[in-house]
Amino acid sequence: MISKNQIKNIIPEEKIYVIVSMMIALSLIFGPTLTKSYAAEDSVEWQLLYIKKDTCGPKDNMDKVYASLTTKYFELYQLANHNSSVDCISESQFKDFKRSENVNLLILIFDQDLGKSILQPNNLDGIYVHSGNDRTTNHLLMMCDCSDFASSYETTLPSWILSHELSHFVLSYKGFSKYDIKMKIHELQEEYDNCVGTNFDDDKCKEFKIILRADSSTKNYVMMGPYGPAIGNNLINYISTDTSNSELINLQRDLTKMWITNVIDDKAYENTLKHLVNPVTNSSSEDAKLALEFPNGFMIRELSKLTEANWKQYLDPITDNEKSFQSVLNYIPFNLKESVSEYSIEKMPNWFKTRALLWSEKRISDKVFFDGVEHLVRMGILKVD
Repeated sequence: MISKNQIKNIIPEEKIYVIVSMMIALSLIFGPTLTKSYAAEDSVEWQLLYIKKDTCGPKDNMDKVYASLTTKYFELYQLANHNSSVDCISESQFKDFKRSENVNLLILIFDQDLGKSILQPNNLDGIYVHSGNDRTTNHLLMMCDCSDFASSYETTLPSWILSHELSHFVLSYKGFSKYDIKMKIHELQEEYDNCVGTNFDDDKCKEFKIILRADSSTKNYVMMGPYGPAIGNNLINYISTDTSNSELINLQRDLTKMWITNVIDDKAYENTLKHLVNPVTNSSSEDAKLALEFPNGFMIRELSKLTEANWKQYLDPITDNEKSFQSVLNYIPFNLKESVSEYSIEKMPNWFKTRALLWSEKRISDKVFFDGVEHLVRMGILKVD
C-alpha cells in the first residue's frame, strides 16, 4: 500500500489541492452525485411498525416476517432499500411515535383487533397515502394482519394486500402519474380476481402472483406479481440501448441548445421534456373514485370485497361514516390539509441546467441526462399528471 508520504512525492501538495478542488467543483456542478443513477440506485429508507391492541410479547414476530417480505418484494422491483427500524409496539405506544424525516416510507400493520376497529368499519383492506409534491418522501402504507379479513378470496391474504400497497408505493416513488399509480395495480388486481373467482385456472393465476418465503418463517406467502414497466428504471422512454443516433434524442439535444441560449423559455422546454417521459393516460370520473384527493396529497383505498355481512351494511348503512373514517386519518402522520404553493417548487435547478449544457455538447452520456430528467419528475419539478 502506498503511504501518504509516497503520494506527496508522486504528486506535489499544491496539485493534490487542485485535484480535490476540481472534484468538489464537479460534485456541485452535477448535483447530488455523478456516479449514482437517481431512479435505479437511490435507496429507499422505510420503517415498519406492527401495532397491537395490547403489549407486544417475546413470541410476537410478525413485524420481522412482514419486514422480510417487504425487502424481498422491493428486490423484485430492483429498488435498492433498507429498513430504518422494524418494531412491534402497542396502540398506546404509537401515540408517542415520532416519524423520522429520513424515512421515505412508513408501513403500519395492525393486529386483528385493531384492524377490526380501524379499517373494517370503513370496508378497507388497506390504504396507500402520499403527501406533498416530492415523490421521494412522505409515503404511508396501512393494512391489517387479518387472516379472515373480509372474504375467502386468496387475494385478501395480508401478504397479498402488503404487496398490493407496496406496488402503489413503487409506482408513486418512481414518478408515475397518479392515474397509473391507481389503475395499473388495480388492473392487475382485477385480472387476478377474475382468475380466482371464475375458473380457478391455477396456471393462468400464476401470471399474476408470486410465492415468497420470509427469512424467519417456513410458510409460503402469496403476493401480487410486480408491475413490469415499473421494474428497474422505466419511467423515461429510452428509445433504444444506443440512443446516440435516435432522431428524437437528436431533436431533444437541439431543443436543449435552444433553451440554453434562451431561444425558448423554461416552460416551453419543460413541455419538450415531457415527451421523454412515459405518456400519461387521461382518467375518467369513474377512475377518480379510486382515490381521495387532499390539498397536500392523495389516498388510494382498497375496498373489501362484498360478503354476506357487507350486504347487510347496505341494508342498514353506517350513519356516522365520517366519524368512523377519522380513526384511519388519526394514524396518518402527514398534514394533508395544508396546501402546497406552486411557487415553493424549484424550477429548473442550476445542477440540471449545467447537466443539460454538457449533454447538448455530448460531453456526458444520455443516461446521465435522463437520470436528471427523471429526478425532476420525482421531485415534483417536472409534472406528468
